[in-house]
This record gives sequence, C-alpha cells and structure tokens, in this order.
Amino acid sequence: MTTITTWNKRLKKVYAEVKEIEPLLTAAIKQYESMYSHGVKKIMQANLKEIMVGVPKEEAVELLGPKLLDVFEWNGVLPVEKYSKFNALIWSKRIQRELDQQDEVIRYYRNRLWRIHSLLEKLGEAYKKNYEKKKVRKVFELMHQVTYLIFMRPYRTTDIAYLIEMCFFTMSKNDFLSLLTIDHSKERAEEVKSYIDSIPTKVDFNTFCHFVHDWVLEDENSAVFFSILSHINVEAAVQRYDKYKLEQAKQKS
Repeated sequence: MTTITTWNKRLKKVYAEVKEIEPLLTAAIKQYESMYSHGVKKIMQANLKEIMVGVPKEEAVELLGPKLLDVFEWNGVLPVEKYSKFNALIWSKRIQRELDQQDEVIRYYRNRLWRIHSLLEKLGEAYKKNYEKKKVRKVFELMHQVTYLIFMRPYRTTDIAYLIEMCFFTMSKNDFLSLLTIDHSKERAEEVKSYIDSIPTKVDFNTFCHFVHDWVLEDENSAVFFSILSHINVEAAVQRYDKYKLEQAKQKS
C-alpha cells in the first residue's frame, strides 16, 4: 500500500519537474516566435523583390519609402533584372520545415506536462482520501500552473498561408509539381497518379490548395505545404482536444 510519505515524495518530484519544464517550454516558444517572425520577413521580402523586378533603383527607393528601410535589408529588396516569382513559396516551405521541427520540441514539453497533470490527479485523490487539505490545495495550485503551461502557444503575427495567397502567381502544372515532394509510396501510387493526371495546365491558388490540402499530393514525411495550409485548423483541433482532456479530468475529480 502506498503511504503518504511516498505521495509526498512524488509531489516533490513533480514540483521540481514543473519548475524545470517551465523555462524550457517558454524558451522553446520564444524561439518559435523568433523563427516565425524572421520567416515572415523573408517571405515578404521575397514578395517585394518580385514586385520590384526591373524597376530602376532610384524609383524603387521612392516607391518603397524610408519606413521599409527600417524593416527590410534593402540589398535583398532592391530591384534585380530577373527574380524567380516562386521564391516566396520556396522560402515558405523552408521556414515551415524549421517551424515544424521547433514545434516538435514544444510538443515534447507539452506531453510531459500532460503526464504530470495525470499524476497530479492521482495525487489529489490520494490526499483527499487521507484528508490532507493543505496538500490538496498545493496539488490544485500546481495543476493550475500546469494547465496554464499546456495552453501556452506561440504568437503568430500573421499566417504563412495568407502570405502565400498574397504572393501567389498562376503557374504551370510542371512548376507546381516541382515545388512539391510527391508521395511515391506504392500504397498510393495509383491514387496519386490519377490526381496528377487531373491537374490542369494552369494552377491558381485555389487549385494549389485543392491538390495540396484536399488531395494531399505531398509525401507524408515532407508535407510542408499541407502543414502551412492546415495550420489554423490543426491548431484549433489541438486546443479543442486539450480542452476536452481537461474537462474529462475535471469530471473525474
């Protein structure tokens, strides 16, 4: 039979773990926000550069104005004779891949917090049965802190999908396919081939979304554009699931 002394040791250990996780999670979220901010800047810079193609330098400076000088590196914006109109999409893909990796770090700490939350539920029940009111209060306070940490999310100034839509240029079917890492798995070979065959010769933004998000042409291990287009829905689903788990925990207590 587990004794109160054992529960106290577990509570002390959990308290130390939360104290360890909090700054690490906070740092991971801040790093995500920094990466996101840098990425958005790069995408917008690529958009501006495309707009400024062929514009004389003096005219470009006048058009962009001094305020943008404080935001962007002008050497990265001022006009060139030729510039790929797909660079913003390529930047988006690269940045989202980095963000996905950072999100894995955040999820790691969040999962640890969920395990702690479950343990705290058990500790709370044990203390209640033994009429340890002070310990019950301490567990409740710690659960409140853990819940707060679970729901911490990186702040996103705008959505990358929106930036893609803003900078999207109608492209050829071949250009579209060259941007994707196509799923070549045997299981989906026939399905993917039929999707590719049905892609029109010209791909606008809606068509892009349809084949990337709805029909999922990308390989599951490199579905970066799918991740970009899904972010709002996925994040909302994650938060709903977290809330559901907390509601279930409350009903048990």
